[in-house]
Amino acid sequence: HRLFFALWPDAPARAALVRLAHEIAHHGHGKAPREDNLHVTLAFLGAVAADRLGALERVGRAAAACIAPFGLSLERIGGTGFGIAWLSSDGVPTSLAELHAALAAGLAREGFPTERRMFRPHLTLARHCARAVHRGAVEPVRWTVERLTLVESTLAPGGSRYRNLVEWPLGATPEPASRPPPPTPRAGV
Repeated sequence: HRLFFALWPDAPARAALVRLAHEIAHHGHGKAPREDNLHVTLAFLGAVAADRLGALERVGRAAAACIAPFGLSLERIGGTGFGIAWLSSDGVPTSLAELHAALAAGLAREGFPTERRMFRPHLTLARHCARAVHRGAVEPVRWTVERLTLVESTLAPGGSRYRNLVEWPLGATPEPASRPPPPTPRAGV
């Protein structure tokens, strides 16, 4: 399984992002991602064995439980020399930084590799741009982040396909660890 933890925009934010992605892709002579692929990655895990999914569920549940829903605003376009244009925030909101840190700590505890570089939340707007894209501030795209999602990515012709495996509401009380059933009374006791 190729996996990552992600935040998905709500419907109004997704509509605004789709318009912006098509505009940027058009100006950069690139390709906008599919509408259902627009997300912010919190932690990319790469290939993960099926028997490790339980550990990722524990990490996701614990990280989501420690952060209440929060507002996210993306308002700055940037790009790379590799033909990618993205939308990011001017700064990392405290709640988002805390969620990212909780994920990183949980992943490390469970033996998963974590990135060492500074966390810069962003959303990819276009790929394969032949021209440099406009860089700078744009009308902010905002939504309230209410869920953390573990996503599976499948490489396919025309781009990756994403499937949500598990979602956790932010700020929810984590389910208690499963308890063994009570002992069965012995006869004659």
